[in-house]
Amino acid sequence: MAISFSGLVSGLDTSSWVEAFVSVKQQKVTSLKTELQGYQTTKNTLTDTRSTVSSLRTAIEKLTDAKFGGTFDVFSQNSVKSSNEDVVSATVGTSARRQNYNVTVEQLATYTKATSRDAASAVADDTTSLKNLGVTAGNLTAYVNGHKNTVKITEDDTLGDLKSKLAEFGIKTEIDESGVLRFSAQNEGDDIHVGSTTDSTNLASIVGLERQEDGSYASTNSLYKATIATKLTSEDSGFNQRIKAGTFTIGNAEFTIDDNTTLSSLISQINSSDEAQANAFWDDATGKLIITSTKEGASFINIEAGTSNFTDVMGFTNSTWDEEGNVLASRMYTDTQELGKNALFTVNGTSMISTSNTVTSDVSRMDGVTLKLNRVTTDEDGTTSISVTQDTSSLKDAINGFISAYNNVMTKIDTVTAQGAELHGETSLTSLKRSIRDIAMGKNDAATGAYKMLADLGITTSGADSDLSADTTSLKLDEEKFMKALEENPDSVRELLSDEHGIFAMMEDTVEQSLKSVSGFFDVRTSTLDSNIKRANEKITAKNKSIETYKSQLEAKFQAMEKMIASMQQNYQSFLTK
Repeated sequence: MAISFSGLVSGLDTSSWVEAFVSVKQQKVTSLKTELQGYQTTKNTLTDTRSTVSSLRTAIEKLTDAKFGGTFDVFSQNSVKSSNEDVVSATVGTSARRQNYNVTVEQLATYTKATSRDAASAVADDTTSLKNLGVTAGNLTAYVNGHKNTVKITEDDTLGDLKSKLAEFGIKTEIDESGVLRFSAQNEGDDIHVGSTTDSTNLASIVGLERQEDGSYASTNSLYKATIATKLTSEDSGFNQRIKAGTFTIGNAEFTIDDNTTLSSLISQINSSDEAQANAFWDDATGKLIITSTKEGASFINIEAGTSNFTDVMGFTNSTWDEEGNVLASRMYTDTQELGKNALFTVNGTSMISTSNTVTSDVSRMDGVTLKLNRVTTDEDGTTSISVTQDTSSLKDAINGFISAYNNVMTKIDTVTAQGAELHGETSLTSLKRSIRDIAMGKNDAATGAYKMLADLGITTSGADSDLSADTTSLKLDEEKFMKALEENPDSVRELLSDEHGIFAMMEDTVEQSLKSVSGFFDVRTSTLDSNIKRANEKITAKNKSIETYKSQLEAKFQAMEKMIASMQQNYQSFLTK
């Protein structure tokens, strides 16, 4: 009976034979990969455990960092409360003494205001655009002896155009030297009325038009040529004097006027400058520039002329220049400035003065406390009590943060060192857990105060002493007991928890030893695992290379065999044909 095999010559399945032989060798690679995966899993577990222990260190540091003081000291944080926030509010720092202050406010500080001595703008005339005065296009009604007349105002009209249009109906228009716009009858005895509810222009309201006793009309507001949109140095800027390009100073800030500077852009520069310490405003109704200090108190706003005559034109200074534009002499008009007021207040009956409504401790002598005076005290208000007390919220948060981190470490170590777990048998970890727990549960003989143990402060294991099945690993906080201890003996609480020989300092040192770079447990164990992982990878690489060589050798041998068989068959056929 003939048996057939696959194969080019021999009929044998040599490829399957090669794969079978190679698979035997491959079992060793599979074993090495399983070993490698074990190392990697152990390293991941170790990294995760380290992170949990590191979180405990961070939680402990929030308490031990109290030795650095300031914002790091959770024991020195203060809170402040005002009995009347409407009158006085306050903020507090760590240096504040914990006591009560009685405060009354007699006068608030106000801001100094400088106003142009006289109108800086020339009064409007016939060439002045109504649009520049803020007058909108529309219809204006004028009655003469009861007859209605409608004047159409366009966007391009000037005061001269308005004068001509009203003159057609017998109404005289003029502007006096103070800039007041007046309407009166051209013909003696005529009765005129200007404006009606159907008007679509805002002329009457924008100028504050009012009827006078003699039957004429006059504007409440004076009308001026200059606007905030015109370029300051242009001939037709509308100011009483032509403004020169150059510099001037407000506060500690120097400003420059060039040929493109408008009043609007200059005001924006002033208002956005911190060094100017002032805000500027152009009053269209008076043709004056108003500068208000941003600092409270009875102090002048510094205004100085420079190479520009701007402050002279605005009526704040009086200066003379040489031919090169340098100031020879200049003086500030102090009578143009309405000085602000200083704040007047009392602290525990002592009268005090502040240039600002924000009163710092160097003024009030209230260490660490900043007052904000909001309004004057009335008879109904009485005195306002400012109470400074310890802010325990940060301390309680730190304690609860520690307890949470501590419990996480206890649970984590139990889990990863349990029978069958990745870190089972790691005595360094179980020793770390035991040391931390002993410190938490033990007595601190170095403490000289009333409290020697965390349990004295209400930090105990979760189970009651009488419950034998209770959890004796996890911690919990009895907040009432803790707050009572803190109230009765805060120094002793601080000593036990955050002193350099306190419980948390000892625990921090223990935890730090395990986390220490190079020599700590986690770094040493990680280094060992990294070495094992490296060796496993090298073995896998070498074994794979060896298998490839082995496979190539097998394939070469079988190929040689096939060639030999082919040669024998050829010789056999040749023999038969002879």
